[in-house]
Amino acid sequence: MVPAERIATADIAAQAAYKRMNLGATQESLTQRNIRMRALKEMEKEKKEREGCANDKMDVEIRTHVIDEREFEHSAAVSGVYFTCDLLGDDLQLTKNEMRKKVEIFLRTQLADDPLVASTLMIFSLNGPDKRQNASETIQKYLKNLIESPDESKYHRIRINNKIFQERVSCANGGKEFLMACGFEEKDLINNDQQEPFLVIPDNKAMDTYSLIQALEILQTGQAVPLKLSRNAAVYKLEANQVITNPQLPRDFFDLDFAEIKREQQRREVDVEKFATLRTREMREKDELMRSYRYNYTLIRIRFPNRFLLQGTFGCHEPFSAVHNFVEEHLAPIEPMLFVLKDPVSGKVISDDTKTLNELNLLPAAVLHFEWDFDIQVELMKLGREVHYLDQRFIETAEPFAVI
Repeated sequence: MVPAERIATADIAAQAAYKRMNLGATQESLTQRNIRMRALKEMEKEKKEREGCANDKMDVEIRTHVIDEREFEHSAAVSGVYFTCDLLGDDLQLTKNEMRKKVEIFLRTQLADDPLVASTLMIFSLNGPDKRQNASETIQKYLKNLIESPDESKYHRIRINNKIFQERVSCANGGKEFLMACGFEEKDLINNDQQEPFLVIPDNKAMDTYSLIQALEILQTGQAVPLKLSRNAAVYKLEANQVITNPQLPRDFFDLDFAEIKREQQRREVDVEKFATLRTREMREKDELMRSYRYNYTLIRIRFPNRFLLQGTFGCHEPFSAVHNFVEEHLAPIEPMLFVLKDPVSGKVISDDTKTLNELNLLPAAVLHFEWDFDIQVELMKLGREVHYLDQRFIETAEPFAVI
């Protein structure tokens, strides 16, 4: 069913549910009718947005991230989520897809020097979890067969067009390269009176059990090249009494997989009944808080008393101590460096550094207020020293906080 038809069906269902609910009831008041019509209009608008978003996602290839594109009003606070990689140096900051491409290029250049390690890193770094696991398990089986039965000729060759090989090894980055690093060579052989491509390992390499065991151990202990989330730090200068507007976050901040998209669509069908109970947007927003959207990242902003704003990107499962350390790295050199970060709404100090940002509900964006420890402030005042916050080098590069 196309999105327009689904929306129309949902609208009809909502109205029918509303009629069922009101059988025998007195005629609705003008206010009730206005609320109902507003709810139905909001439902139609939101259904269109959700359906369009979901359809776009379903067209994305499985190997790419599937995302729930929800935006916040006002300023475009950050252009994307960026990463660094120790292999390429911390100075290079790219999006995850761009960084993966750079890592692939780098690893392919290393195939000539250390093919086993390079191809193992390719398998674990350039494939999704399922593809990575399938390739690793299948290649391990090939190697174990050779190690246990080096004289068995059927284990000396792998038909490239074999369905299992195609679906589990050939499709994975680094899979074929790893086998060739073990000694397999691509050759055309006669199979069922037809010439077909095979991967063939020479007898002498098939008998080199020691090398095959080493290769197996390298694969079994393989890990992905770690990508480090870049804080993408920014410092802004606020005008007097300027309100910090909610950021418009890029798609990278949100992530829904296919199963979650399906559940979300089912939830929206259930919402049809809720809309029919005259629920306003405010009422429905409370329901939204109960839904288990998955957030990948969060944008944390720290507001200082002297109208400066420090901004950074964090993973939602990082501990709050990561935010504390990030702030500390940008502060003026004051000893001891004791400070607190407060929730501006409740006024409470966030004191548990071990809790994740997700557990603290600091997502997908949050503003915290900075305060020096009270005793430090008193001591500075006694000494007649000006209270500084951010290091001067960050203040000098601060940009005005713009509102679009």
